[in-house]
Amino acid sequence: MDAADALKLFELDNNVVPLSASDEKVYCYDGQLQSDQLDQRPWRADPRYYRKVEISSIALVKMVMHARSGGDIEVMGLMLGKVVGQTMVVLDAFALPVEGTETRVNAHHESYEYMVQYLEQCQAAGRQEPVIGWYHSHPGYGCWLSGIDVETQMLNQ
Repeated sequence: MDAADALKLFELDNNVVPLSASDEKVYCYDGQLQSDQLDQRPWRADPRYYRKVEISSIALVKMVMHARSGGDIEVMGLMLGKVVGQTMVVLDAFALPVEGTETRVNAHHESYEYMVQYLEQCQAAGRQEPVIGWYHSHPGYGCWLSGIDVETQMLNQ
């Protein structure tokens, strides 16, 4: 299979929809608009307020490559983005230096320091997008939330 066919297959398998010129505003970040939306805290009244997640191609490729690089060991990373109405938009992702095993991933003090330093460097470079979520792999088990995943989300949300 050549590169063009592989790209078409990837786009079909992942329901990739190209953006029109008018849709490119999704890449623009408005800090005040984000603050206004988040200050309303709509998830408190409706825990299922956010109905959709859109993931940029670059963020998707980074997360997939990171997960595959772990082989049988779980990996973890953070997603950067914004909210638009009831949609979470993931614009970028980065891997975290964590301790992984076949069945769990543990973030230690060094991981938290790395997160802070990475985000400070992003802001210094003009990237304003905050952390919008986290991901980690379950190699060989498919996509699902374990009890530990749910506890982690509740603790950090």
